[in-house]
Amino acid sequence: YHCAVPNMDMHISAGMFGSILVEPKDGLPEVDHEIYLGQHDVYTKGDTGEKGHHAFDIDSMMRENPTYVLMNGEKYAMTANNHGHALEAETGETARVYFVNGGPNLTSSFHAIGNVWSRLYPKGSFSTEAQTDIETTSVAPGTTTAAMMEFPVPETIKLVDHALTRVARKGCLATVNVGGAENPEIYTADP
Repeated sequence: YHCAVPNMDMHISAGMFGSILVEPKDGLPEVDHEIYLGQHDVYTKGDTGEKGHHAFDIDSMMRENPTYVLMNGEKYAMTANNHGHALEAETGETARVYFVNGGPNLTSSFHAIGNVWSRLYPKGSFSTEAQTDIETTSVAPGTTTAAMMEFPVPETIKLVDHALTRVARKGCLATVNVGGAENPEIYTADP
């Protein structure tokens, strides 16, 4: 959802968007964690990383050149380095990620570095057959996806837009810290 008033692109860029979940009649498969992530592009007169208030910049929005591309409204909002808010899970657990791309302009290549989407519901549709073992999925502005992950080994999974400059330079990153016992039958750092 988003507003439909004049300057709606400016409002969406400021974070006025979201997703509404309509579960199937019989519900969804059980998971240990449910995660909601929203990505959007922000256009300001300030430079990326510049301290202080940034006024909105209509010209950079019209050029589709955002200052930031954010997950959940803040640069690196859901990481251990930012207020200690990384997502947490344990080996053997599962998670369902609900992802919405508010835009207003950029398509996301939603990707889990260090994992795959074991079940993916394109465009958030639970009435279609899930895709399995997907690495990256395209999510257009104003669209959602829902995806499941399994956590077989301890690791830090990075949830990103695989247009990686948006991660490295513009803040589009969330992490899932998976704790638990090592499983050398699946993965070992010293093969």
